[in-house]
Amino acid sequence: MRPELFEIGPITVHSYGFFLALAFIVGMIVSFWYLRRQFLDAYVVFELVLAAAVGGIVGARIFYVVGHWSEFSARWWEIFKFWNVEGLVFYGGFIGGVLAAVAVIRVRRLSIGVVLDSGGLAVPAALAVARVGCYLNGCCFGKSSDLPWAVTFPLSTQARMGMPRNPVHPTQIYEIILDLAILIILLAVCRKFRYRGEIMLSFIMLYAVARFTLEFFRFHTNASANLFFQLLSVGAFLLAGLALLFRRRILPEAR
Repeated sequence: MRPELFEIGPITVHSYGFFLALAFIVGMIVSFWYLRRQFLDAYVVFELVLAAAVGGIVGARIFYVVGHWSEFSARWWEIFKFWNVEGLVFYGGFIGGVLAAVAVIRVRRLSIGVVLDSGGLAVPAALAVARVGCYLNGCCFGKSSDLPWAVTFPLSTQARMGMPRNPVHPTQIYEIILDLAILIILLAVCRKFRYRGEIMLSFIMLYAVARFTLEFFRFHTNASANLFFQLLSVGAFLLAGLALLFRRRILPEAR
């Protein structure tokens, strides 16, 4: 546990913010690498990441509010605290980030399938890095557990985060492992895909399975939030599966 990573003079660098920034850098590197391999202008990745970052934060905040409405019903003005990095949800960030990136793709007249595929590899790599920050910060924690690998957070973190009885499932570490597994699987099979866009659709399906499973172990202040995100995962899996099935009609350009 190390919410404050280090200090540079009067400036305190927080672990969550540091690893979130590092996650964007890792995502850019992976996306840049893939786009170069596809003989596209890889430098457009900087515009895409900036758009995805803004759209992602807004989308992630909206989904958090929907899933934890009881926290805001009496303090609605706190909904607009987009800088609260502990009140973000991946699915909302993913949808908001993709929509913002698609807008850039349209303006720059790029191949949407190739760019989405680069994101299909970049997102799991970035997520794995970001979850390190979650673990050090103490957010996105799990339910109480008596398993040998359960973790106990400091009393100050327990009180600040509203944790259940410690020790708890290290859900941040669970997701790091799953994200890296998704990345390895996609890298291993990406050359076998016949059409553009299939890497991203496959990522959505794999992450939906991972997130559905994680929700059995993750703790939310709103007990119904687990079911909400599991239903969201089922919906994402089905939509991505149907899109993969009818891929040629959605993204017509062939590999």
